[in-house]
Amino acid sequence: MSKAQAVGKAVAAAAAGAEAIPRIGVSIKVGDLARIRSEPCIIVKVPSAEDQSFISIGSSGHTIRHLQRDISYVFPEWAHRKKPAEPVVPTTKTRTPVGLNAESNALLESSNIPVTILSHLSRFDDAVDQTIHDKTAKFSTVYKHFKTVEKQDSVSVFEVAKWVFLGLEGGALLLSGNEGTNTTTISDILQSGLSPSELYATHVYLSRNTKLFIQDSAPTGKLVEFNARFRLRDEGGVSEILWLERQAKGMRPGKELTEFLEKAKVLIEWAASHPSVESSRQVTEGSQQSKPVIEFTQSDLVFIRAIKSAAFNPASLTNPNPITDLVNRGILSRLPHGYSRKVLSRGFNMGPQASGRGLDAFRLLKDLGVLTHWENPALLSAKTEGGSLDAIDGHSFSEWADLAVVESNGWANELLASPTFYNELTEIQDEQQVSLTKEKMTVTSETLSQPTESVLAKVIRDRTVFPHAEMQDTFPTRDAFESTRRDFGDLPVYVIDSPTAQELDDGISVEETSEGTWIHTHIADPTAYLPPNHPLSSLAQLRGVSMYLPERHYPMMPDVLSNARFNLGKSHCALTFSCRLGSDGEIADYKVTPSIIKNVKILHYRTVNQVLDWSTVFGVSLAPEARSIWVSKALTEHQPTTETAKETLSNLDEKSISDLKKLQALAYSHMKLRVSRGGFTSDQPDYGVKVVPYPLPITPNSPSKAFEYESTQQKPPLVLLDPNQSSHVEPSSNMVSECMIIANRIASKFCTDRSIPALYRGQEPLKSPETTYQEGLIQQALDSIDSVSGVMPYSTFRTLLPFYSPGSMSMTPVAHFSLGIRAGSTAPSDFGGYMKVTSPLRRFKDMMMHWLMKEHLLTGTTRLFDSQDVAAISSRVYEIEKRTQRVSSASSKFWALEWILRREVLWRMGASEKVVFSGVALDDDKWKGVGIGMPGMGVGPRGPVVWSSDYRGSIEWSGDNGKWEVGLSQRCMQPTYRFVLESVITSTVARGILGDLGGIGARIDLKTNHMVGDVIICTVTTVDPAAGVLIVKEQ
Repeated sequence: MSKAQAVGKAVAAAAAGAEAIPRIGVSIKVGDLARIRSEPCIIVKVPSAEDQSFISIGSSGHTIRHLQRDISYVFPEWAHRKKPAEPVVPTTKTRTPVGLNAESNALLESSNIPVTILSHLSRFDDAVDQTIHDKTAKFSTVYKHFKTVEKQDSVSVFEVAKWVFLGLEGGALLLSGNEGTNTTTISDILQSGLSPSELYATHVYLSRNTKLFIQDSAPTGKLVEFNARFRLRDEGGVSEILWLERQAKGMRPGKELTEFLEKAKVLIEWAASHPSVESSRQVTEGSQQSKPVIEFTQSDLVFIRAIKSAAFNPASLTNPNPITDLVNRGILSRLPHGYSRKVLSRGFNMGPQASGRGLDAFRLLKDLGVLTHWENPALLSAKTEGGSLDAIDGHSFSEWADLAVVESNGWANELLASPTFYNELTEIQDEQQVSLTKEKMTVTSETLSQPTESVLAKVIRDRTVFPHAEMQDTFPTRDAFESTRRDFGDLPVYVIDSPTAQELDDGISVEETSEGTWIHTHIADPTAYLPPNHPLSSLAQLRGVSMYLPERHYPMMPDVLSNARFNLGKSHCALTFSCRLGSDGEIADYKVTPSIIKNVKILHYRTVNQVLDWSTVFGVSLAPEARSIWVSKALTEHQPTTETAKETLSNLDEKSISDLKKLQALAYSHMKLRVSRGGFTSDQPDYGVKVVPYPLPITPNSPSKAFEYESTQQKPPLVLLDPNQSSHVEPSSNMVSECMIIANRIASKFCTDRSIPALYRGQEPLKSPETTYQEGLIQQALDSIDSVSGVMPYSTFRTLLPFYSPGSMSMTPVAHFSLGIRAGSTAPSDFGGYMKVTSPLRRFKDMMMHWLMKEHLLTGTTRLFDSQDVAAISSRVYEIEKRTQRVSSASSKFWALEWILRREVLWRMGASEKVVFSGVALDDDKWKGVGIGMPGMGVGPRGPVVWSSDYRGSIEWSGDNGKWEVGLSQRCMQPTYRFVLESVITSTVARGILGDLGGIGARIDLKTNHMVGDVIICTVTTVDPAAGVLIVKEQ
């Protein structure tokens, strides 16, 4: 048995023995006690459609307006558990409010909370302080006890409070009704004998001692942690913080810090002495001074890790990072060139590092050569996403992420060596493919060390749910559905996707039968090869989803599996969701069938657009002046011309064209049904960014010297921007999306009819209006939905957002408002409910549902995962999905702003109009003319280019900025943008989007009065990709 297999067995065994850690989230209500910015307060108002803020009152009677993220702890119904009617006896320590303002009085009265509760709150605050003081000795031993004696990596407030105040060990307190279980409920905690002040004091102690404890992220949605959990820092991390304190605190730095600061000053001086921008005409061979070669020692790497923490996880009111202050006072304040100045926070903050010292720390990492000047901060900031994204490899987010990828690659190697089902490729071709893969991904015994194995096994145990089956470390040699899998023969299957798609996991086809016309949605079937109880499945569950960024991606499973085995076109195995539609567009009959597909045709959206009907696309029937900027742009550039249509017709046969038109008509009839039931799509702009080379090299986490690309690598990377990515303005995208909705509805019906445990997606109806005016706004928005395309115009959709309900998850079918899908039932004719099953290569939830549906088809039962398992897996993966989407969106904006920055630099340096306005012609015709590229210094095959290496805070232009700018007479026309105003901040400041660049968010400085929805011609004044800041001014 190989070392990789041994590790895999340990991983799977750990997962098989895993037990869910109880997390208790509560919905915040009026009367709850909440810790807000380190102060105990009473919640007196929760968000409404009109006002999205909470309002709380402190013991002094002052009100605090805040968001949910400002709440670090909550005790439910505290104000209503008190007895406010009893007389309050003042004490010397009681702080009675002298007088309440009218707002506080009104809020308390409307909340049915008497004013005397503030005296209770004052005494409660004093009791917490006294409790911490009285138990100082016991609290000081919490870390040692749970880390060393109990061998725990995390603790809950309840666990610690029981040990400190009641002297009890172990996890849950066993009360009547939960004997023999390991479940802690709110009721258990309230009946435990612990007082609210003792629980609150425990939370205060754990959250203050940030050198020892780190609070985990709260539950998803509208919930806030009640039994909050804290991770215990590893002992090495604690020692490192204490060492940093000794080095950085005081008037004189320590010996190792002094040596590091000297090296840093040399590198900073070198960076400061070079021009921020150089033209290729000014650069001659050998004219540039080489960067100083400085070696980083092990102690230097400790300081570098600290600077990274300060840059990407800066301290805030809700994130007390102890390292931030050490870096600010001990390192940044002792450096030249602006680092020592006190930086004031900017008002326009669009990211955790978008102001103050966080930006200085980020700049220092670039000056040191630890990061490149074009490093994506959104990705590096993902480490702060509450542990949800620490499976991302290559960036030291966790000590096990890289090993998990190596382990996955090792199992992928073995899977590719196993038989391929229903494959017509020659044996020689298959062997060559596997051989090449093995050469790239062989796992050696030296790769895997025993200590790391136990770490990986432990994280699998803690974070994943193993199926109710024996662990299996081999892959099947025969298909379990060999005798029943339907063979679609030569029926064409159309796989339609973008040219850059990583996973080709869905295809569509149409079939005429004696019963009528059937739509088939074929989804890739990785479960044909991958058992749910295999170590590779546990590793896929650990990552949860694939993450796509412009510069690289992080797949849920190794890329080679999709490319060589799972993708439609590579694999003949699919899970097919089929249906016939009635005359009204509703599903009349359905089937779910494991299938064999052979005649796969891979097409691109914009190719298929040429043969489809555009009359149903939003904006086509509107007058040009009534269209949004992005719709006009997309229709102008994407609609077929005689030349493009002729080229497409020559590449597609008549049957393919006929099939695609039938599929479009059927999909449209189903979309019309949803619209008739209240469904709609919003007219949202979107953009796409691509970075070349792809993937970008990853800068070393522990560099021995300043990072430099090899001479053969392109630097800086080429950034390509496509501002026309709005999917609802393409008939091919609308058709494919509708077929996926149909497949997801079929899956929902299949699981509902057979009582298969599943997680359904839903959305509540709009929130009820509170005034006649609000009622009018809602009705106006609903009336504006285009009857042909089902699209709601952008301007009216924005007015609907305050009333919009977020998506929800349920273990029973629920209605989905914006999709126009009803809740449904088990009645044969009732096709309600909605779930997602169409992306098993990139979403573990989808792959889990494939296992469950296929198990029922095979055995008539579902035993692999029960309802509790499905809920636990889905909840965790859903949280990962949300956080992944945040990082992905922030990364796209970073590179989009990088594109704008380069364009502005080119203009200010006097580049030609062709370069500034048309982009640099690329070798790849697919991207020609859509991006401004700067592949490096000097003259190359793509012509003279320039580059800015100065990314210090924000780059602001207000007149001639020095030696690198040319005069206005030497420049071409200045680039302008079309700003769509979304919200007015003051009479001179507003927020909105650049409508002609796919909706990139920006702030604008206004010269004249404007209203929401106005389109304003503007120019750029400030662009800071690292901070996610773009400020423009009215022209």
